[in-house]
Amino acid sequence: GDFANRRDKKVQQELICKAGLRSVRQACGEKFEEVEGFLKSQTFPVVLKPTDSAGSDGVKLCHSMEEAKEHFHHLLSVEAVNGGYNTQVLCQEFLRGKEYVVDHVSRNGVHKTMMTW
Repeated sequence: GDFANRRDKKVQQELICKAGLRSVRQACGEKFEEVEGFLKSQTFPVVLKPTDSAGSDGVKLCHSMEEAKEHFHHLLSVEAVNGGYNTQVLCQEFLRGKEYVVDHVSRNGVHKTMMTW
């Protein structure tokens, strides 16, 4: 359900796109061959990250195809910060510009912004 996807970075971007907002270009896979075509279509650097983790755990800005492939395999071999092992790797275009972080919580239809920076 919704709760199970609360940290899934791939699903988050898909929901943004479904809502009609500009979302990041991305590809996800269990094997490097599943994302290789996407990576070849992008201008480096690109961002690789586990789909289900927390914070910046495993997130890396890769500057070449070789670096992306190495990090892809690394992510599948290490334990995630929240326990368990990564089963998929998410590859995304690198978005240049200012980054803003918004901590937001929702419960029973009530939505609150807790912090922005």
